[in-house]
This record gives sequence, C-alpha cells and structure tokens, in this order.
Amino acid sequence: MCNKYPNKKKRRGFWKRYERANIKDYRKVWDFCIEFIDKDEIPFVFSNIGRKPNLNKKEYVCMSILHAYFDLDFRETEQLVKILSGKQLDHTNCVRWFGRLNAEYINNLVFEIHKKIIGIDNAGDYIADSTQLTCDRLEEQTIVDEDEYHHITLKFHILAQYIFTLGLVSIVSVFASNKEANDSPPLRNNLLHEEKICRDKRVHADKGYFGKENIKRCRKLKLKPNIVPKERDYSDAYLKRYIRNDYDAESRKANRGLIEGIFGGLETETGMKVRCRKPEHRNIFLSLLALKHNLRAYFRATALRISIYFAPTPYTSKTI
Repeated sequence: MCNKYPNKKKRRGFWKRYERANIKDYRKVWDFCIEFIDKDEIPFVFSNIGRKPNLNKKEYVCMSILHAYFDLDFRETEQLVKILSGKQLDHTNCVRWFGRLNAEYINNLVFEIHKKIIGIDNAGDYIADSTQLTCDRLEEQTIVDEDEYHHITLKFHILAQYIFTLGLVSIVSVFASNKEANDSPPLRNNLLHEEKICRDKRVHADKGYFGKENIKRCRKLKLKPNIVPKERDYSDAYLKRYIRNDYDAESRKANRGLIEGIFGGLETETGMKVRCRKPEHRNIFLSLLALKHNLRAYFRATALRISIYFAPTPYTSKTI
C-alpha cells in the first residue's frame, strides 16, 4: 500500500546549522548568560548582614536559567553550578535564590534576546496563543461528582514573531496564569506592550481572543488585528465592520500555525510538566521557558554566520 504523503524531512542544511548552533552545550549557555545579563538590572540585592553569598548576582541568575533551560531538578543544578563556576551552592540555596527572581525581570530578558534575534533581519507578523502545563502538586476539587483532588494546571500565554528569512519564531512577551483564566484579557493587558512591538504588523490569534477590546488595543498600538471571529451573527456595528473589511482568513492560515512549533519543542523537552511547589516559582519557571526558547533561537540564528547588528529604531538606541 502506498503512503499518501512522502516522509517529512528537515529543510536543507538543517543538521549542519543545528550542530553549529550547539544549543545543548552547558558551558556555552552559561558563558553567554554571564556576558549578556546586566548586573544593575537584577531584581535582588545582597544583604550586608551575615555570611557573604557563595556566588555573585549574575551567577545566581544564570543558575536559574540553566535550571529551566536543561529541565533539571535542583540537586542536578547544584552539581552543574559546581562544574561551571567552581563554586559550591547547596540545592536548598538554589531553590532560595531561584525564588528571588520575578516574572517581570525574566520577561524583559526574553525581549532583550528577541531584539538580538530580529537584529539579524526584519521580522514578520505577530502571533498570540496559549497552552496548558500541568504541575505535580494536587489541589482540592470543587466540582461535585468528580475526584476529590486533581493536579494544578497552568496557562502559558505568549506573543511571538516570525522571522521569515531565518525560518525562526521568537517570543516577544510571556505571561503565566492559572488554567481557568480566559485567553483574551492577557493579550491586551500583559502581552501587547507599546515599547515591545513594531507598528504596521498583523496580530494573528484564534477565536478565543476575538473581542472589541483586543481589536481596539491592537489598533491603538498601530497594529493590524487579524483575530478569528466566532461563528455567530454580530449586532455590534464595530465588529461587523472588522469582519467585513479587516479580517484576512488566508493570512491567518499562513501564519497562525507557526507558533505551535514553540509548544511542540516545550512538549518534547519538558512534557509540559512543572515541578515547582510555590505559585510564584511556577510563574518564574514558565517565564524561563520562554527565555529558553529565545536563547535556542538566537544560537540557531547566529549559526547561519550572518553578522548581528541592532537597528536603533523602533526601540532604543542602546546597543546590545
């Protein structure tokens, strides 16, 4: 019996660039992060009271990045830090310093890496989506006639941008919420930041994001919303004009599925599992997953041997 479709193959030259990118090199990730991180922007300070910390502030941040990047537990992270830095850090202190970070700081690092990636070439449209992750912690079930306890679930919201010349998708911003949270509010409130977007780009999203508030927010930022309408008749004149004049189904179909590559990579690496016990640690970990993706995308981009430069517009004149 003949196969309907030929076997899928990697694009030409993929494995050569993959080997050159060396995305699973512990030393490469550690050294890059040490150089990249700005000490003055780290969200915690050392106390002048008590014993001096074993690591410096940059090394504590790098420890947290490697913990999520290679999907380690904290005992494994303890051993890796000892190998890479030559310094001793107990796994209990790894947990403590991991918790000193915050999601906002990591989100800024995600965007800084994104700027380095789009410095290679112009980027395309924006794509918004979310996926579910499961925590190994249990909580009491409130719905009757179901199991008494169930695993805590989280939502991973991202806004990504496709760099068409490189065939890469880079994350612009990230937000974590619980499973019950609606997809729509995080797009306008937590993902679309004026200082992080380029004007005159489309924003592709599925019908879970459809609504007047999101359309208005995109237009206020000089973006072109391309959100799938829900399958019903609308009496609102604003939404009817949007569906009639602005929604482009073909453009959405050509771009919308690209973001699934990010979720597929996380599924392969982590199984969409989170081991953190504290809620604030979970938010940090999910933000670090976005940073992990952008670091790998940047390593792949630089493997093309294209000179990296940073255009001062439309963001800032600060050189990365």
